[in-house]
Amino acid sequence: MTPYTHWAYFPDQESARRCAGDLADYVTRIRKAEGSQWLLLAGRDVETARLEERHAEVEAIVKRHGGDYDGGEATYLAGKPVVDPMLTDEPDSPPTDSH
Repeated sequence: MTPYTHWAYFPDQESARRCAGDLADYVTRIRKAEGSQWLLLAGRDVETARLEERHAEVEAIVKRHGGDYDGGEATYLAGKPVVDPMLTDEPDSPPTDSH
């Protein structure tokens, strides 16, 4: 198992929220991105053998809600695995939504 966070961009906050609702088994965070876009981060532990399958699943859900899927990455804080995307070494930005 590895903690993994998917990234997706949406044209508005409501689309990002609807998508997060379809990712109920993920820890999700939504925050304002550059310009008028909204970033949805969706993290959870994933079996390494199922990583490619999970990418396809999440990408399909994101596209269904009008978003652009931007891939994903294993997430760590100070070298330790974390599932919550807001606890990573990413620059501080307060969450606007969470699951």
